[in-house]
Amino acid sequence: MPTVVCIAGGDASGKSTQVAAVSAVLRDRGIRVAEAGIWDALDAPAIASRLPFRDRDEVFGYLRVLRPLSRALFLFHAVQVAVELAADTEPEVILLNAYWYKYFATEVAHGGDASALRAYASGFPEPDLTCYLKVSPQTALSRKLERSDYESGYGDADTFLRFQQHSQTVLDGLSRELGWRELDGTADPNTLTATIAAAIPIGAAL
Repeated sequence: MPTVVCIAGGDASGKSTQVAAVSAVLRDRGIRVAEAGIWDALDAPAIASRLPFRDRDEVFGYLRVLRPLSRALFLFHAVQVAVELAADTEPEVILLNAYWYKYFATEVAHGGDASALRAYASGFPEPDLTCYLKVSPQTALSRKLERSDYESGYGDADTFLRFQQHSQTVLDGLSRELGWRELDGTADPNTLTATIAAAIPIGAAL
């Protein structure tokens, strides 16, 4: 069984940057790594050829007309597909980008029932390690060159800040409950990479 590591955090917290960087470090050490992110199905030919969506913009257009519970089912399905695609490569380590955690928090911020959404997520296994990159909503906004309607609560910059604060509060609760390792997302990226790589459990054969 591979060691499963999640890089959690809100929008613009540096998740994708760290997933790529930690992946490179592990590969340099001769470890087989697979990355898993919610958009992976769009890049898998056997799946993408059968999807009604050509790109992310079309997915976001579909998400906008859904309500939180139906939207979460779609998003969680995409996360599960990404995990399965990663596992198919028989890696030693799977690096999860956001996992279900971000989308749970976001849908709660959109007004979804937390108990129902948590029930939806009950089939997802808990990673061996979750590192939570924390940044303020103000920092997240300053990092965003473009904001999707979805991550902005379908509003303007002020709505983005309130929406991200709500989402972050939910993530903070998950962190306390599940014992995540919290990291300052504004720290030096190389330092963060080294910290995350060093924390990966022995199963990763570091």
